[in-house]
This record gives sequence, structure tokens and C-alpha cells, in this order.
Amino acid sequence: MSQRNETEVLCEVIDNTRELTLYYLTKLKGIDIYKTFTAGGQSFNSAFWIICHLAWAQDFLLLKATSGPDLKIGWLRDFSIGSTLPPREECPPIAAVLEGMREIHVQAVKHLKTLTGDQLNEPNAINLKFGEDSSKRICIHHCIRHEGVHMGHLSWLTKMHGVKPA
Repeated sequence: MSQRNETEVLCEVIDNTRELTLYYLTKLKGIDIYKTFTAGGQSFNSAFWIICHLAWAQDFLLLKATSGPDLKIGWLRDFSIGSTLPPREECPPIAAVLEGMREIHVQAVKHLKTLTGDQLNEPNAINLKFGEDSSKRICIHHCIRHEGVHMGHLSWLTKMHGVKPA
């Protein structure tokens, strides 16, 4: 087996993480994806918001942060950090969301595979810092971590909706 470069390994992890997210999405078929739950006085995001937010995050952290292509998906802006779920009638159709999520992922992986190790060391294009690190690499790492966190939320939501996640 030939030696893989860093971006190939990162893309493999991004793909693998997304595969598990998609698995949880299959468990949410047939439920009200807009439904929110409250526990301990805190309201949890709906599955719909999380799905849209994961698309936003890949666009922001994998494309914008690394100077990738702008896919011009208008609804993404409604699902950034700290946003709340718009009224249902103002939300994009779930089919459009899933297609956007798919396209962002495909384009992000394609773009990332073009980056060299030196380019990963460059400052990211969104001025994001984790500690002292403002590299494009740290944005990619954070995207992987971020998706894992929200994937866990999707797992909880399957249980809250009465669906066994496994």
C-alpha cells in the first residue's frame, strides 16, 4: 500500500465521520424532524436544524476557511453558530438540504485533496483561532470534532423520538 499524504488521511476521516452521520439520519426517517425536546429547562435543537447546521459547518470550516469554492447555497446563513430554527414554512425543503449537504461534502473533499502540507499550515481565511493555532489544518480538525458532537446529538434525538439508534 502506498503512503498517503496528510490531506488524504484527513479526507478519509471526514468521509468516515459523515458516513456515521448519514447512518443516524436513516434512523430519523418518518419522524417529525422539526420537533424539539426540552430537558433540565434546556431546549435541544431539532434534527432538521442539526442537519442544516452540519452542512453550514462543512461549508464554513472546510470550504470558506481553506479558500475553497463558494457554492452559493443561500439557506446556509440561517443555520450558523447560535442561530435558531426558522419557522417551518421558511425552512428549505429537506430534499434540498440533503442535496446541499451532499454537494458541500463532495466539493469540500475534492478541494481539500488539492491542498499541500504547506497550505494546511497557512492561516485560515475566516480568522478562526483555537488557542494559538489559526491554520487551515485546525479548521479541518475542528470540523471533524464538530460533526462528531452533533452526530451524538442525532443519536440522542433518535432515542427521544423512540427509535433505537442501533
